[in-house]
Amino acid sequence: MSISKKFPDFDHEADELSKYIAAVGMVTIMLKDGSIIHYTPKNIQAFLKWLADNKVKNIKSEH
Repeated sequence: MSISKKFPDFDHEADELSKYIAAVGMVTIMLKDGSIIHYTPKNIQAFLKWLADNKVKNIKSEH
């Protein structure tokens, strides 16, 4: 089973993402081009799992 590079209703593919941090239902994401975006997914747990499955770095786990 392959991992989807796109998450429903999210405008970026996993390959564009560098790292993220999640707080209070919102995810702040740094793209590989250095820009920062904010995303509030309808299902935060599913989105965080998608990020982990695609090996996007969680800033909180870097410490």
